[in-house]
Amino acid sequence: MRPAAGGIRRHVTDLLENLDRRQCVPTLFAPEDFQPDRPLTDISRHSVAIGPTTRPLPDYEAVCKLAQIFSGNIDIVHAHGLRGAVVGGFAARRARLPYLFTVHNLLPKMNPVQAAIFLELARTSSRIIAVSEAVGQTLRQSGVAAHKIAIVPNGVDLSRFEDRQNTKDFRSEYGIDQKEQIVLGVGRLAPEKGFDVLIEAFATLHAHRPDIRLVIVGDGPEALRLQHQAAPLGDRVLFVGHISETSPFFAAADLVAAPSRQEGQGIVPLEAMAAGRAVVASRVGGLVETILDGETGLLVPPDDALALAKAMKLLLEDSRRRIAMGLVGRERVRQHYSLQTQIQKIEAIYRDVFRRTA
Repeated sequence: MRPAAGGIRRHVTDLLENLDRRQCVPTLFAPEDFQPDRPLTDISRHSVAIGPTTRPLPDYEAVCKLAQIFSGNIDIVHAHGLRGAVVGGFAARRARLPYLFTVHNLLPKMNPVQAAIFLELARTSSRIIAVSEAVGQTLRQSGVAAHKIAIVPNGVDLSRFEDRQNTKDFRSEYGIDQKEQIVLGVGRLAPEKGFDVLIEAFATLHAHRPDIRLVIVGDGPEALRLQHQAAPLGDRVLFVGHISETSPFFAAADLVAAPSRQEGQGIVPLEAMAAGRAVVASRVGGLVETILDGETGLLVPPDDALALAKAMKLLLEDSRRRIAMGLVGRERVRQHYSLQTQIQKIEAIYRDVFRRTA
């Protein structure tokens, strides 16, 4: 797989950890700096130099190295992300193995050469997994045959959110008063996640509601810029950096915000719903599929700080509605977005690919 953070890293960690070992034995091929969300002690791992951008010679060397390791040792190759698809897909072809890949985000704009390479990989792949219908739509619009695409949404392990940490202890640890309400943002601190919009919205909200805190969990290239933007708000905005296990933060939160400018699906809103928390999110990409507007949360236009502030204020001041949304959201995750369902669907795809190519 390619270098990854956030949702892709969580997806790969969950997949490797939960695949039925009676059906398949996974091996991870990833850059040295890729770290799963949790230690995976029973997973064989090989280091491969897959960079975030195209580099013809290093990519060719990675393809040759992978193909050599694949031959005689691997039955199916499953790549993640577009860079993983390019390197892993061509290596699988070189080793004459079936391969599939998961597209986690909406397809970006491609130049003619990139588009031709992508469509060739799509044509010779066994299947392409899209994490949402929105992602699947961008695949079809790019020219991928519809019969190649399987929609398999990310799932959430509900058991992670069963044990509610003592929120009093949590608040004491982070210096948050018991009477203050917490708005939580979780994700990679990158432009597409819209945390700058969240901070702007929070500043507007805080001018009328001084008894609230914004807690941001995550790290990324925008970290310093966002901290500078939030500096006038002092300790009202708390940056805690990257945290592998975020369930205690969801348990302590009163409301979760996902102000993304674009989103393939969005694992964070699913985790918030699994924790019984209402979500305020942008009306973009896969978020429109997972969040039921007015039932499990509120959807607002992207890049609209005022609309985001109004939606957060509405739910923070209506605890009955906020709690009801959280309960509906948790049931929605249980029925449609459980990790068990996700793993079973992917295992079924593996069996079908293996059966067709055996």
